[in-house]
Amino acid sequence: MKKFGLFAMIALCAFTTFGCGGEVDLYTLVSNNMSEMSDVYFFSDNENLPVSLASGRREEPYVYDGESEAKCDFALIIARLDNSDSEYVSVTINGETEQVLLEYNYMTGTHVADLERRLTGEEEISISYLDQQANLLCKSSEFAVSATQAIEIGVSRLSTEIEQLRDGNTLNGECYLKLLDDVSGGFSEVFWLFSVYSNQGEMKNVIISTVSGDVLVGNEQNMV
Repeated sequence: MKKFGLFAMIALCAFTTFGCGGEVDLYTLVSNNMSEMSDVYFFSDNENLPVSLASGRREEPYVYDGESEAKCDFALIIARLDNSDSEYVSVTINGETEQVLLEYNYMTGTHVADLERRLTGEEEISISYLDQQANLLCKSSEFAVSATQAIEIGVSRLSTEIEQLRDGNTLNGECYLKLLDDVSGGFSEVFWLFSVYSNQGEMKNVIISTVSGDVLVGNEQNMV
């Protein structure tokens, strides 16, 4: 009976990720400390009303402090309107319309709002502002590089830096996966932005093509 109990304990350790002092792999460590992960992305079909919509899970409260806390659903609208005032727009999702206040962000020159929900990519979404209307088309379904693959690439590229923040199965930092596009940064293509922010305030970034998976740049500039 004692031998069986010992065998059972060994087997449990072998199949449990955190079992018996074993360290998790870097990807799991990062996945457990994602303070934001966008995985669904929509973009406007009207160039006169440039709007993007990214959805996923992120930290709440949303604080850059090097610690990844409890998560909530989000669907972040980012628009470039012609003024610096907060503006109401009409957002219709699967036939249900609501008035949404887009608040102007003076740092980025964009208008933003969180719909506080999780999107699947299958929704029919449109947005109206003044005399302009746009359909938001799901582009993430066309990406050659998924959110999960982007994190894998980012972890591979920053493996040394992430290892330096490891303390057993604890990461002394938090990670982000966002999207860069024409609205958010004037890019002609959509890119993944993978970032690691340490609890000492140090930032590491990797910009990854959603088309090829190529890493365009890795630097210490704060881009989150």
